[in-house]
Amino acid sequence: MIEIARIVEHQANLSSYRATQNEARAEQLEQLIELTKPINPSRQWHPLIATPFRYDPPHPHTRFRPSYGKNVFYGSTTEETALYEHAFHFMRQRMHLDITTTTGTRTLFFVKAHDESAIHINDVAVMNKNDYSASHQFILANPHATFLIYPSCRDPQKQKNAAILDINHLEKTPTWETSISFFYDNKNTRLTWINQQLHITWKEVC
Repeated sequence: MIEIARIVEHQANLSSYRATQNEARAEQLEQLIELTKPINPSRQWHPLIATPFRYDPPHPHTRFRPSYGKNVFYGSTTEETALYEHAFHFMRQRMHLDITTTTGTRTLFFVKAHDESAIHINDVAVMNKNDYSASHQFILANPHATFLIYPSCRDPQKQKNAAILDINHLEKTPTWETSISFFYDNKNTRLTWINQQLHITWKEVC
């Protein structure tokens, strides 16, 4: 068994509170928002763990999740790797926006995973930073693969990521959960994880 780190944002909760500035009203609004979402098929699992498996069809533009594939829980075997991975996606979504700086928080959590049947991948083509076609082909060629471990192409130390296509590999509750803060400098495309004193530039991860 291994432990996997993942960084997420509770966007609905944040939006609800900002819209209402009232905790009770935010909870009511959150309940209404929840009714508009697909039914959660994995209610036995904590929402932080179940959410990636909730939406169908899956988003087509991720490494092991082609449009014809399955939903995937992505994580990293170290906190530092998760920080690099999240920084890449955060900056890619915002670097073309007309903003200067921004600050905020994210949720970092760890969950244990049963990796006895995991497939370890070291194919350079599959690890391409921007072209996911080889990884999509890997999924097509290995339709029964449900747990993949592979080197991160964002982390300069090439530590491991995990892609889990079956929620049953994951324990039902996180082992640990905390909030972490960041500062983003859009002009210099640099994200700083304040708690960890880690500065990550776009050039490092793109």
